[in-house]
Amino acid sequence: MSEYAGVDELEILVRAGHGIAVIVEGSSADEDPWFYGQWFGDRARQVTFFPQDGWRLVIAAVGELRRRCAGVPIYGIIDRDFAPRAMLDVDFAALGILRLPRYTLENYLLDPACWAAVFQFIFRRRGSAPDGWDCPGPVTEHIEAACRSCLDLAAHNMAIKFGNDNYRAQAVATPERERVYLEHPNALVDVNAQEKLRAWGQQLGCNEDLGLVFRQSREALAAAGPDGWQEAVSGKHILRVLQSRFPLLAGAGRFGLSHYLNLYMDRCPDPHPDLVDLIDRIVADSSHYSCAEGSQ
Repeated sequence: MSEYAGVDELEILVRAGHGIAVIVEGSSADEDPWFYGQWFGDRARQVTFFPQDGWRLVIAAVGELRRRCAGVPIYGIIDRDFAPRAMLDVDFAALGILRLPRYTLENYLLDPACWAAVFQFIFRRRGSAPDGWDCPGPVTEHIEAACRSCLDLAAHNMAIKFGNDNYRAQAVATPERERVYLEHPNALVDVNAQEKLRAWGQQLGCNEDLGLVFRQSREALAAAGPDGWQEAVSGKHILRVLQSRFPLLAGAGRFGLSHYLNLYMDRCPDPHPDLVDLIDRIVADSSHYSCAEGSQ
């Protein structure tokens, strides 16, 4: 399955499968579903992962498939984005949806020891990886520097979320480019984010100064430190910055990010405890499906 499936196609796949179906974010099966499958797609757990392109489609697909396939355990996992901690499992009991404790799945692909192992492997014929990439301590500094370079972007997107959440009707009347999250780490280069957001807020008729919302969000992020950044800064953005700073291999240059991540998964195949906990909760909850079948 190279592209994400519509609900009709998913129904066929889910009905043909065995065990638990988990719908996750991703526009194709080689994105998030691939990582989940590498970590958890073994026969013992009997969990299969299917992609849907964005959290809204994940929620919609789980709801519709649960209606159509009442006897099949179907769940969804979505990125945390800016959800507060209290919201991470608020939809689990009723809807079967869990949110990641970190901002995106990619935030779980930032272990310094794993990246040091990747570069030790890449540069093994050179004797060792370049200084700064050969052991976890210096790699931690690179990752934290990449995070810091994304704080303005995260604060900008926090202010966009605030405007969309609190002035939804007015927001949809503004140009899409003004009300959507920025995705590239360099999107705010040569842009005064505070003034940009203040102007958008004035278009919305906000009671609040969205430029001030940006500034306060940026200050809160700076104070949160590395652990807080993993909950509020997209791992997609961090990895993009990090890749641009990876050491060059003579004669090969720099690889594509997917190649680096393949090596990362090879060096560090075990899932983070956060992810183990999510899948364990789904597996435990799915037991009521077999109980229901046994009572029929």
